[in-house]
Amino acid sequence: MKPLNILVVAGPTREPIDLVRFITNHSTGTMGYSIAATARKLGHMVTLVTGPTSLKTPGGIGIIQVITAKDMFNAVKANFKKSDCVIMAAAVSDFRPNGYRTAKIKRSSRLLVLKLKKNPDILSWIGKRKGNRLSIGFCMETSNLLANARKKMQQKNADIIVANKIDAQQSVFGQGVTTVFIIGPEDQQQELRKKSKQGIARILLEKIEHLWYKR
Repeated sequence: MKPLNILVVAGPTREPIDLVRFITNHSTGTMGYSIAATARKLGHMVTLVTGPTSLKTPGGIGIIQVITAKDMFNAVKANFKKSDCVIMAAAVSDFRPNGYRTAKIKRSSRLLVLKLKKNPDILSWIGKRKGNRLSIGFCMETSNLLANARKKMQQKNADIIVANKIDAQQSVFGQGVTTVFIIGPEDQQQELRKKSKQGIARILLEKIEHLWYKR
């Protein structure tokens, strides 16, 4: 079987507030890097677009390092046409500051109001243009996990959604083991309980291969 060109997007983004501060999240990039490494081991050609992480780049993989959501969006657009499958495992900041200070904001007794504006919705952009490509998304919810995951899958025109629940008792960030639901076409659903991220990556890629090669 011919190997796939897989574009994996991983890690957090950073949205600068001033010269020294930024908005980000707790993502470590572990899930996306696990997917990229597993895809390469399966013989696929892999490009990894990654936000800032401390992880070692898996061997045999092309890497594009980015900082902001706009950087990540531009990297996806630049590598989209040559991809058979795009896996959006990144924790992209939904918002960025409306304006950037080129100097450090000094401490004062006044209340500081930070205005935010929306970042590009990369998964929606992919869904509108994917053609025969496969589009894989991730979602993280604090409530109504499966309903919100299915809604996202429909709205973003994704082929598969990997859904994580997060709350005060459970965080998926930086954890070696986690529980996810993989939701596929025709409302197929599989729960993976307390699986390593490498194990989740392997099962996800098996599903991707099944969808692609059965065409």
